[in-house]
Amino acid sequence: MFFIIAFLIISVACSAITIKTLIGYSDMKLSRKIALSGLILVGWFSSIFVRLLKNNEALDGTVYNFLYIASNSLLGFVFILFCFLLIRDIFWYLIYGSARLLGRDAWSLNPKNISVLGHANMVVMVISFLVGGYAVYEGLKIPEIKELTLVSSKLSRDMKIVHLSDLHLNRTTAVGRIEKIVSTVNNIGADAVLMTGDIIDDDATKMEEQLAALQKLSALYGVYVSLGNHEYYSGLGSVSYRYRKMGFPLLVNRGTHIGDSNVFIAGVPDAFTASIHPTFNINFPQALQKSQETDFRILMSHTPDIAQNLRRSDFDLVLSGHTHGGQIFPFHYFVKKANKFLSGDYNVNGVKLHVSNGAGTWGPQMRLFAPSDITVINLLKK
Repeated sequence: MFFIIAFLIISVACSAITIKTLIGYSDMKLSRKIALSGLILVGWFSSIFVRLLKNNEALDGTVYNFLYIASNSLLGFVFILFCFLLIRDIFWYLIYGSARLLGRDAWSLNPKNISVLGHANMVVMVISFLVGGYAVYEGLKIPEIKELTLVSSKLSRDMKIVHLSDLHLNRTTAVGRIEKIVSTVNNIGADAVLMTGDIIDDDATKMEEQLAALQKLSALYGVYVSLGNHEYYSGLGSVSYRYRKMGFPLLVNRGTHIGDSNVFIAGVPDAFTASIHPTFNINFPQALQKSQETDFRILMSHTPDIAQNLRRSDFDLVLSGHTHGGQIFPFHYFVKKANKFLSGDYNVNGVKLHVSNGAGTWGPQMRLFAPSDITVINLLKK
């Protein structure tokens, strides 16, 4: 409920600013003003209402899928448009102010010059449309493969692990895209696949085709999952059951060795779920119960800032997601502020932390300067 209220407040402010900037000083026809204002309002508000209607049986699968994708795409576009308008006006007023201070005739640079403003608005809309199209391409393309190589004397032998996070699968996710991601991962030939939460992001009973495609994920010693906050939103009971049914062990404050190696993987719930659900608290000692100090220990934690609570002796590597790398610029700055770790590799109190951008998207199927990824981790014996 808090998220919905906050989203509505932000949407009201952003839509008002966008409409005022594009229309407030424009001499366009009234009919065009009304149409453009309506499009902006639909862009900012429709996605939240479509989400609220997702369990309405009156909407069949095809209708809901169309509304979901269309509303979220439009939200992404109006957000990009808002950002470009804001950036443009900041620089425009700086240039105009500088010209006035220099005593030059600045009317041609005045942001309230209707003629100039009309052309400037058109240019921003075209650029926003092109950037939005590129962001859709980045959001829908198959994730790029990143490689991380770690050398340790703890390792009894070399191993290859795939880290997959934040697929955000729902009933609208194209099965073909899931199949391509699964094929990409399977072709790597990993010893294990580790999925660090936000894999299922919908009612599991309404995404049979998507989960059937995901179930084809395979690795020599299995596919393992830890919980993310969207598993909680989707219903922990049903989601946990589906992971077990697919043959993907769910690691919740417990761990296991990968095959006959001394690589020990453990999983804990994400920080949000742990903060509001007493059953799914975070318990590091319990997660490490079956390990030895000589093991190479890997922690699967959806939220990356949990690494700050660890000591070097606890884990050698922490795998996280959650941030999407910011997903759509300039969200990067806000996401990093909230999570401390945005994307890539960090050293936290002597513990190696890897934060994946994730292989999917949330909300708009867009990515801008935060490409999706699948990480191949090469563990080499020293």
